[in-house]
Amino acid sequence: MFDRLAVARDALSRAETAAGVRSRDAGVPLPAGLGALLPGGLPRGSVLGIQGSTSLVFAVMAAAMGSSGWAAVVGRGDLGWVAASEAGVDLTRVIHVPRPGGAPADVVAACVDGFDVVVLGDAVALGAGVRRSLAGRIRAHGTVVLANWPGAPVLRATVHGGDGCADGAGHVRGRSLSVRREGMPAVVVLRMESRLLPRRHLQAVS
Repeated sequence: MFDRLAVARDALSRAETAAGVRSRDAGVPLPAGLGALLPGGLPRGSVLGIQGSTSLVFAVMAAAMGSSGWAAVVGRGDLGWVAASEAGVDLTRVIHVPRPGGAPADVVAACVDGFDVVVLGDAVALGAGVRRSLAGRIRAHGTVVLANWPGAPVLRATVHGGDGCADGAGHVRGRSLSVRREGMPAVVVLRMESRLLPRRHLQAVS
């Protein structure tokens, strides 16, 4: 059964690529400023680590999802979904698996096969051999994976505060981040704006 499912998924991926629904060559256009750290955008079928800011995770996640992509978030119970929506993530196209159970490799493999973007928490423990096997699937399916894996490029963010809370009250309208790619001297400063939305419009699937 699982072999037939794998064959079907591979056939679907090939058909999507042939039809132009999913391109393995086109990089993900990143938020303004990050191009200096990732020239050409974020390649599909690759892994990127992001540390220091969930706002940056949301921004890259939203960019990688685009207008029609789907995302799976695995092993991260610390994310604020209101903040994700304010960052531009369409929560109607997000699946949340807070605890992958006793077979995290199988859960991650299924997500890589079926989603455009996969966000993994550090608690999702995968051995080196499993990561190598998953790397092949990630490349084959053109999936963007946001995970702090050894050997993957890492963006480190430092938050420099926000504005909008005058006298200790109000909504945070935005914040500034300085972002550095590990191993590169360049630093870019990003302005992350919130998109305040009525809570009744927020939906997520867990």
